[in-house]
Amino acid sequence: MTVRQATREDLPRLAATLAEAFQGDPVWTWLVPSLAGKRRIFAALLRHAIPRGHVYTAHVYTAGVQGRAVAMWAPPGGWKLPVLAMVRAAMPMALATGWRLPRLLGRNTEIERLHERVPPQHWYLEFIASTERGLGTELMEHGLKTVTRGLPVYLESSNPRNLSFYERHGFEVTGEPPMRSGPPQWTLWRSGQAE
Repeated sequence: MTVRQATREDLPRLAATLAEAFQGDPVWTWLVPSLAGKRRIFAALLRHAIPRGHVYTAHVYTAGVQGRAVAMWAPPGGWKLPVLAMVRAAMPMALATGWRLPRLLGRNTEIERLHERVPPQHWYLEFIASTERGLGTELMEHGLKTVTRGLPVYLESSNPRNLSFYERHGFEVTGEPPMRSGPPQWTLWRSGQAE
């Protein structure tokens, strides 16, 4: 298995990987129930992220089955979507969510407000997902060693089952902030450390 930087050619496959991985996620199911809708939103996010060079992917074949994984990182100061990227993503988001669009926008606003309280010098792990057990660990370890280079890392988890995964990688749950509606989310922080 090798980890490499994602390219535009990877976009459809990585959008599908993210959609599959988040299909049972409580928050994402509440926001965008359909697999096709999730694929559409993740494709829009990847269109913005891949050219910036901080999306990584890994593939493995085990017993004839292909496993895939993807991690989307944002560098210090680069976690907020620029206005132009939001405009480009508006139509895919509206098509993916339908009447749930206000839910998505409301939750995104709440998450951004939480993120603004975090010390500015950190990497943001936007998403990490895999279709094969173990690939997420490989991708996380790669990111912590070669992407973040010892700087702190912030993330939100929308699935309580994933908290132990993050804790194994040095993250601490910093809160379960009250949300106006929908399932809970957790904020996590990994202090800067030499790898």
